[in-house]
Amino acid sequence: MIEIDRESIIPMYVQLASALRERIRRGEIPVGRRIPSHHELEQETGGVVSRRTIKSAIEALQAEGVVQGVQGKGVFVIAVPADTSESSESTD
Repeated sequence: MIEIDRESIIPMYVQLASALRERIRRGEIPVGRRIPSHHELEQETGGVVSRRTIKSAIEALQAEGVVQGVQGKGVFVIAVPADTSESSESTD
């Protein structure tokens, strides 16, 4: 399940894009695999987000070069996003 905080100052589409980006980084959605459909994402968020919010999140990932839409097939992962978190500095 993808958790979206409706009370956050962070827009919901940004939260959703971040959650999808993290799943791709962790390998849960590997390169070449289709990401969940709009309907599936709507269910995974518990119906908290609209289809427009989902579309905006996917558009953000497309602009980053992480996913690409294929007409009639869906949206597919084409690259693993770079890990930009500061927590990655630990090398234990």
